[in-house]
Amino acid sequence: ASTGEEAVREAQSSLPDLILLDFILPDMRGDEVCRHLSENPGTAAIPVVYMSGYGAEVQASRSENSNVIGFLNKPFTSDLLIKTVETHMAKKSEEPESSEPTPAEPEPAVEQEPAVEQEPATEQEPAAEADFPVEQEPAYQEASEVGPEITPTPETPWWTPAPATDVPAATPAAFEPAAEQDYIPDESITGGVYFCGDTRFFSLNRALQIIATQKLTGTLRFFWDKQPVELLTQNGQVLLATSYDPELYCPETPVTLSDIDPDRIAAARAQQQETGCPMFITLAQENLISPEPATQLTEHHGQKLFAELWSAPGVRFSFQQGALPSFATELSGELDVDQWALATLRFVQFPQLGDRTNYDPASVPAYTRDGFERVQNLRLTVAEAQFASQFNGVRSVQQIAKNLRLDLKFASVTLFRFLALEIVECWPDRTGAGQDRKSIFQRLGQAIGLAE
Repeated sequence: ASTGEEAVREAQSSLPDLILLDFILPDMRGDEVCRHLSENPGTAAIPVVYMSGYGAEVQASRSENSNVIGFLNKPFTSDLLIKTVETHMAKKSEEPESSEPTPAEPEPAVEQEPAVEQEPATEQEPAAEADFPVEQEPAYQEASEVGPEITPTPETPWWTPAPATDVPAATPAAFEPAAEQDYIPDESITGGVYFCGDTRFFSLNRALQIIATQKLTGTLRFFWDKQPVELLTQNGQVLLATSYDPELYCPETPVTLSDIDPDRIAAARAQQQETGCPMFITLAQENLISPEPATQLTEHHGQKLFAELWSAPGVRFSFQQGALPSFATELSGELDVDQWALATLRFVQFPQLGDRTNYDPASVPAYTRDGFERVQNLRLTVAEAQFASQFNGVRSVQQIAKNLRLDLKFASVTLFRFLALEIVECWPDRTGAGQDRKSIFQRLGQAIGLAE
């Protein structure tokens, strides 16, 4: 059912044993649907399981509606969905079969055959919530914890950090962290470089993950068609991004500096060109601006500068361990590298992506091996959280955009953030392959003994 009114009619006509209900529907909320069901003697006793990201509101509605027995917090895995159905329909499968036909689950809105086995909730309605909690709650209050993430079958995804047909099957040893290699050359050979790479073979995200997991302190330098960019890190945390080119770092003087003598600003720019110290830190050291706005401006322009690297072709980089310049040691780092990287990706706009958006709208995003776990720890915007709730290994990009009422340009920009962080990867549409794959409803039917 695509609306609450249609869901009520379907429940009254088919009298299902269990209802999986999205809390937010186009015409009414889940608690209103439950109220209509409770008013009808035939549907009042049907158990309802909510599916939503609104943890607090769903909990309040559970206490008001006696027929609500639990809820699934989006996003969730198909294993958890099946276990939920098994938990609440186990007794039903043991009862003698009645003469009435068993009501079927509503058909999903997405008709593509799944490209992977991971599948979430039934398409009771397009999950177009108007809001989404920033911090995730436990996925389900009564069933067991989420099972292990199902990894897609090993096929070549349509998206890579940079299009290339000659990408080697395995990462070259030169790109492995030095600590993991059997032989570690001394600095006379490497020049003090801990690791290096090229985004045609080695993604920016992987470079950041190495720094975070090994808690490295030093400078990650990026070489591209503009002046180099430097990322300073301490104990695996990002401190700031900067450049020796002040015009690249901050082309226009911010309005907040309008009261400062232009000569002092020019001197701060000259200092950045000489030492790499962001001009805002220099102005703060000279007591021309207070430390708090200086820190905010340094973070903003550093992230905006780094954002250009995500869509730049063939960026080379190298990390060198060592002491940091004095201007960076007093700054506090971002504890979560994923969160910092996501903040930079929010600066990337559709025109900057170029051919990176040339994908098949029928392709299917699915979580990577650790993507589902990582996305739970991110502080997402409302739009990002709604988008992430649609990833299930079945819905295509086009279907997700339709469910959330987004145009494909906006959807591609949001999708790019999750792809660049390697939280999801996209797989070709398999509907035309003629493969005999079981749908989520067939699996549910087998799990509860209602299908062969």
